[in-house]
Amino acid sequence: MNDNKEIKRVVIIHVHMFKNAGTTFDWSLNKNFGDSFIDHRDDAEMRKGAKYLGPFLEKNYINAISSHHIKLPLPDSNKLTLLPVFILRNPIDRIGSVYAFEKKNKSNSLGAIMAKKMPFKDFVSWYMEMRNPASIRDFQTRYCTGNIGTNRPMNEKDYQYSLKQLHDTSLVGIVDLYDKSMVVFEQTLKSYFPSIDLSYIKQNINKRQQKTLEDRISDIKNDLGKELLPLVMENNKFDLMLYNEAKKLVISRASKISDFDNKLENLKKRNLGNR
Repeated sequence: MNDNKEIKRVVIIHVHMFKNAGTTFDWSLNKNFGDSFIDHRDDAEMRKGAKYLGPFLEKNYINAISSHHIKLPLPDSNKLTLLPVFILRNPIDRIGSVYAFEKKNKSNSLGAIMAKKMPFKDFVSWYMEMRNPASIRDFQTRYCTGNIGTNRPMNEKDYQYSLKQLHDTSLVGIVDLYDKSMVVFEQTLKSYFPSIDLSYIKQNINKRQQKTLEDRISDIKNDLGKELLPLVMENNKFDLMLYNEAKKLVISRASKISDFDNKLENLKKRNLGNR
């Protein structure tokens, strides 16, 4: 009996959240897929959501795409199997990374302008105002709900929706468990791309990354002080919960991979080979 069912093309959709090791992951995607990977920069079109992304992916023969402006939900397609990727970061640590990046950013973006004008504490205080962009206010929850570009506060319903997104997605990573995350990703993707190799060279490195995660967070909390810190924590409470749940998810998925420790060491050796 002949099966004429069309084989669906698989596309990795990197929901590239700003300052979440996304450029490093894109480096790996480019290494693996070359011309069939697109680092998509037409933000105005991508903000249209599924009505743009669906036809774009069907028209262009690619296997991986990354964009800062992928808006969920993803399109339904009879021709494609879409594999979304979410890489999350401790939101307090992320604030420090955003500021460090924007201080050196040569663009005329609002974040870059404000970072050059203001010391760290004032920069964070400005972003805590609800009239200003939500770049460091429950930013990751916002992405997972498709509410990028809005300033409104996130709520419990948004958080639960985001949490379901993560549990329904096989490719969830954590910045401070990046190597473990990549092993999980590789094992998941091998059924689609048998030769996948997510070893990497770190991109966009700054001096603060020489410290441990705990020390970076401690420094940020001390810099924010007793007056501003509670507001920052409140405005990132859903991101903190989402990050903690995502971390549990990565650890749980890693524990189910046979011979995981050897696979992890193998990835680290491949990382050294990229230098």
